[in-house]
Amino acid sequence: MTIASFDDTRYAEPARPWLTWSNLRRALVFLAVAGFLGACVSAARVDPAKLVDGLPKIASWFTQMFPPDLRDFDRVLRDAFQTLAMATVGTIGALVVCIPLVPLAARNTTPNLLLYRAVRALLGVLRGTEILVFALIFVAAVGFGPFTGVLAILFNMVGALGKLLTEVIEPADPGPVEAVELTGAGPVRAFRYALLPDVWPNIVAVTLYIWEFNVRASTVLGIVGAGGIGQTLKDSIDLLDFPKMATVLGVILAMVIAIDTLSAYLRRLVLSPEAAATRAGTPARLSDGEGRA
Repeated sequence: MTIASFDDTRYAEPARPWLTWSNLRRALVFLAVAGFLGACVSAARVDPAKLVDGLPKIASWFTQMFPPDLRDFDRVLRDAFQTLAMATVGTIGALVVCIPLVPLAARNTTPNLLLYRAVRALLGVLRGTEILVFALIFVAAVGFGPFTGVLAILFNMVGALGKLLTEVIEPADPGPVEAVELTGAGPVRAFRYALLPDVWPNIVAVTLYIWEFNVRASTVLGIVGAGGIGQTLKDSIDLLDFPKMATVLGVILAMVIAIDTLSAYLRRLVLSPEAAATRAGTPARLSDGEGRA
C-alpha cells in the first residue's frame, strides 16, 4: 500500500476580505483612541525639553537638602502625629456616617428604589468632590487647623467608603439572609445576623485601606491650611529651606511606609485568619477528611 506524501496535498487557506464591517469598526475605534490621546497630549502641553532643562535645578535642590536640619525634629514629629490623627478621626467619622447609608445604597438591602438612587447620588457627589475642595470650603467655614482636615476627609471619604462598602454587600450570598427571613426575622435582623457577619472581614479590610489612603492624602491638606505636617512642608518650600524639607519628607515617607505595612498586615489577618494563625503557631482547623484520617 502506497502512502501519499503530505507534500502532495496542501490545504488552501480561504481568502478573507479585508474590507469588512468588523475591520472598519476596529480601524475607527483605533483612530478615535489615537485622536483622543493626541488631543490630551496637546491640551496638557507636554514638553520634554522643559523637563530636561529643569533637571539640573532639581539636582541642585537635592544636593542642598543634605545634611537634613534636625533642630525642629520634635515639632515635625508632632505635626506628623497630627496628620495621623486627622486621617484616623476622619476615617472613623466617615465609617459612622456610612453605617446607616450603605444598606440604603445596596440593591439587595435597600427598601425602596427611589431611596436607593438618592443615596447613590449623594455618595457620588461626595466621592466626586476632591478632598482639597472640601478643605478649601471648610477653611473658609471654620478656619485653619486640623479640624478642617478632619471635616474634609470625613465628607470626601463618606462617598468613597460608601461606594466600596456597597460593592462588598451587593455580591454577598443571599442564602443566609433568606434562611433567617424564613424564621420570621425582619430585614434589619436579617442584615444584622446573616449578611453582616458574612461580609464583615471585607468591610474591615476596606476600612483599613481607606485609612491607609487617608494618611497619604492628609499629608498635603496642610498646604491649604488644614493642619498637619503638610503645613510644615509648605513653609519649608516657601522659604527654600531645603535641609528642613528633607527632614519633613523623610518623616512623611517613614510614616506612610509604616502605615502601609501595618494596614496590609491587618488586612491579611482579617481576610485569612487561618493562615495568620498558622504562621503564629496556632493549629489550623482540619477538614473533615483529614480529621477522620
